[in-house]
Amino acid sequence: MSECPCRVLDSKKLSFEDCCDPFLKGTKKAPTAEALMRSRYAAYVVKNVDYIDQTQINEKHEVFNKEEALKWAESSEWMGLEIKSTVKGGPQDATGQVEFVAHYKDKASGTELKHHETSLFHKQDGAWKFREGTIHGAQPVKRLEPKLGRNDPCSCGSGKKFKKCHGA
Repeated sequence: MSECPCRVLDSKKLSFEDCCDPFLKGTKKAPTAEALMRSRYAAYVVKNVDYIDQTQINEKHEVFNKEEALKWAESSEWMGLEIKSTVKGGPQDATGQVEFVAHYKDKASGTELKHHETSLFHKQDGAWKFREGTIHGAQPVKRLEPKLGRNDPCSCGSGKKFKKCHGA
């Protein structure tokens, strides 16, 4: 891969190897919240969901769904990243905020979409981590599989009705 998917500098294109790849490989830490956000975008492009998981703070009751993240990464053609604004998030800061738009195309339908989000970042043990995000103008989610009714057989293959198995 030549040009870095995060397109860190529009006037001087950096290679993936000189930009986000060292962060994804763990040989360098992102120096700013924006650099971490850019590297997380690049991780979706190259389908490195382990990096996405490693660079976020999960609450005890939260679990990152790697399978769903990989499904989204694989079903999307990533077209570019646009940084709208940053607040704090520098090397000396403890928190930061990045507003961005990730442009992508759904491979199945060919529809061009935008993921517009404001993300909050915190430093944890000297490393930037994604904390939470607010999605702007969220688009309705389209199911890839048909919805199971309460009385349909459960998709796990138990033979029970959905309402008595995973729908309980």
